[in-house]
Amino acid sequence: MIENSDNFVLYEENNPGDLQQCLFNKNDTALNGTSIKLISWNNLASCRQTIRNLTALTHCNNTQANQSFLELTHDRDLILIQEAYMDADNLQTIKNIGEEYSWDMAVSYIAHEKNDIPTGVLTIANAKSLSSCHQRNYDIILKTPKVILFTTYNLADNDLILGEKLLIVNVHGILFSKKYLYKQLQIMAEKMSRHNGPIILAGDFNTMTAESSLKLKEIIRSMGMIETKIASDADNRVKSLMGQQYDFIFYKKLKLVHSHSINLKNSKMGKTSDHNPLFAEFRLLDSSN
Repeated sequence: MIENSDNFVLYEENNPGDLQQCLFNKNDTALNGTSIKLISWNNLASCRQTIRNLTALTHCNNTQANQSFLELTHDRDLILIQEAYMDADNLQTIKNIGEEYSWDMAVSYIAHEKNDIPTGVLTIANAKSLSSCHQRNYDIILKTPKVILFTTYNLADNDLILGEKLLIVNVHGILFSKKYLYKQLQIMAEKMSRHNGPIILAGDFNTMTAESSLKLKEIIRSMGMIETKIASDADNRVKSLMGQQYDFIFYKKLKLVHSHSINLKNSKMGKTSDHNPLFAEFRLLDSSN
């Protein structure tokens, strides 16, 4: 796991087939609980992997990818990226978002070992995380593992830091094996159950079949979480060949203000990924909700 802060303490726990690492950092930064704007997006390693771009019909270059990233993430409090590709160019793009932003990454694998370029899931926020842990699981076919990143943040109301902490869970689901995907999600759910405050769970769950989609929603319901509904005229999420959506946002102990997705083909920079990004805005519950 990589983080841009030097103040973290590393904790490791070994489980069979799963290496967990946690980083902890006390700080007084906080997300504004009156409006939490989020984007969740699998951005296909930012157009860096040429062969995959051709198969996904994403004929973009690095300049397009960088500009698309900055435009789509503008004014977001939380930026959840799957298939992040952390070369020097992307690192600079992340820095260009703004000095107030901090980031955490869970590394899935090293894309080019000679150049030491990590890929994985990336969570960027306009507050520093209090904790950052990851879960790594392996597919039965692909050699590259999939990771889930858990980060927690302070919440504030009118500049007053609240007692409740927000848990953000950024998911890249196992692709081919339904058995291994379900195991990955069950371990994830067990970890999430230890958090008593608000939760946002989002990402690319790789739910290719109706069975895997139903299993995901069964697990979600068991945790008391709610699926973020998107109106049909604002829902541009990609679907598998079997007609199932891959990308979701779920939440708990929050109020959904708005949600939508956009079709990258119609965007200014064009199709820079084979997934279309999801957007949502939340706020804390209060006595009037």
